[in-house]
Amino acid sequence: MNELIENYFSKQLSPDEKAKFEADIKSNPDLADEVAFYLAAKQAAMEKAKENKLAERHAEWQTLKQRNAKFVSLRTWYAAAAALALVAFGLVWYVFVSQKQDLQQMANGYALENFSTLSVQMGNTGDSVQLAINSYNQGQYATATKICEQILARDSKNPSALKVAGIVSLKLLNYDKAISYFHQLGEQQNLYANPGKFYEAIALLESGLPLNKKRAEQLLNEVISGNLEGKEEAEKWID
Repeated sequence: MNELIENYFSKQLSPDEKAKFEADIKSNPDLADEVAFYLAAKQAAMEKAKENKLAERHAEWQTLKQRNAKFVSLRTWYAAAAALALVAFGLVWYVFVSQKQDLQQMANGYALENFSTLSVQMGNTGDSVQLAINSYNQGQYATATKICEQILARDSKNPSALKVAGIVSLKLLNYDKAISYFHQLGEQQNLYANPGKFYEAIALLESGLPLNKKRAEQLLNEVISGNLEGKEEAEKWID
């Protein structure tokens, strides 16, 4: 099964195999959990690799500094300075680019930590949303989706239903649906606390598409500048 999951995320499956795999995720909670575990393990491995790479770059930089300290001629000194500048620039570039590339891993980590179960009480929105939450926590994603859709059929702007529907869609890797639900939530202006834009950015990043990543960065900046819910996390990711 791990090989199938790996092939899916490395885009090695045929269109038919990809469609079947995504359909299986929607109907099989155990498979959805395996996918979540795979993403968490992948994130941990990438973080470790990044730390090792930075340590190697730092060691190379220190070696160059010690070697260049022995040069005495002006010409050699200039050459050493240029070499050190290039290494320094390379290190800064690596850290900057790695941070940008890790936005998807940060989004995955946030989703795994915060969306594994839902315990937030939805206020006075009625029992239906809480039933959807209970279904989600029990791995009954199809039921949770159906309940949310019924609520939204009566009240298309219900913020709690949009939020839960988006999270369920994200869990099922239905990124387009998740993005749509979170976008509708984020457009609402009269809410005391609205995580819509931040959650939409998460869904965009998890989709893995380059254009979606650019849009996600714009949303994260909007969250920061607008002092919206998710600002603290957005600042860490963008900084």
